[in-house]
Amino acid sequence: MNCYECRKESGVATSAEAVCQRCGAAVCADHLRVEKQELHQQVGLGKRTQELPARRMLCTFCDGAERSG
Repeated sequence: MNCYECRKESGVATSAEAVCQRCGAAVCADHLRVEKQELHQQVGLGKRTQELPARRMLCTFCDGAERSG
C-alpha cells in the first residue's frame, strides 16, 4: 500500500506505514501523527479512565482539521 498524501502531492509512490483512524487513508511516516488517547470505561454511574493510554494515528490532513477548531 502506498501513501495517499505523497501520491497526491508529488506523484511519488512511497510505502505506507499506517492508516488514518479518521479518514482511512494510508500514510507514510512523514504524513503520520501519533497521539495518545485516554480510554474510558463505564463503571456504575460514573466512568473510569484506563491506566495505559491507547495509540491514535492520524494523517496530517485530519490532524490539522481537528486542531483548527
